[in-house]
Amino acid sequence: MLQPLSFVALYWFVFTFMIPGGRLGSGSGDAYIYFLIAGLLPWLGFSEGLSRATTSIVESSAIVRKLPLRSEVLVIVPNATALIFQGIGLAIFIIALAVRGMPLRQLWVLPFALVLQFLLQLGVGFFLATTYVFFRDVPHIITFVLAIGFYLSPILYGVSGRFEKYFFWNPMTPLLGLFRSAMLASPLPDGGSIVYLVAVAAFVCAAGLLFYRRAQPSLVDVI
Repeated sequence: MLQPLSFVALYWFVFTFMIPGGRLGSGSGDAYIYFLIAGLLPWLGFSEGLSRATTSIVESSAIVRKLPLRSEVLVIVPNATALIFQGIGLAIFIIALAVRGMPLRQLWVLPFALVLQFLLQLGVGFFLATTYVFFRDVPHIITFVLAIGFYLSPILYGVSGRFEKYFFWNPMTPLLGLFRSAMLASPLPDGGSIVYLVAVAAFVCAAGLLFYRRAQPSLVDVI
């Protein structure tokens, strides 16, 4: 819990006192802080799940070799754990919004967004965990990719203008839009982007699981 809370506290301090008015985002003052946290919490859960899932098979190599265990569970658990801690952070944020009198009439969107996030990060997690068994530089690469992905996703800023069509292809764009709609009662992403997100999440999850199961017979020999 300390990592996401410390990130939230850091960004709150920077964009409240060091950059007053939230000049990097949409809106100003408290409105920007809410916008920022509503995007930051899902991203922290997503990146935490991927980072832990990447090494999950290798770190549990003794279990994989000795026990008749469906090793897919080893990838599912870190992603589920990251989502649980993210849920705790979201609950604290929602309580804070309620205390401030913010409207919460679209909270029904939140479970839908969490399911799509879980499918997306689970599929990517299967790819990363499998690849890491054969190629041990994956954690360094994923750290670099996530750092870039943070700034190419609408976390610090809203998407508008000439770059909007490019951000459409990033599934994090409609996903973060769903989280912000749930917690900040902002307009839902358009129907096309939601359908695109559902299709990408389902495809990535299915493809990642298939990739993992195709490689599974070789994993025990390599780890």
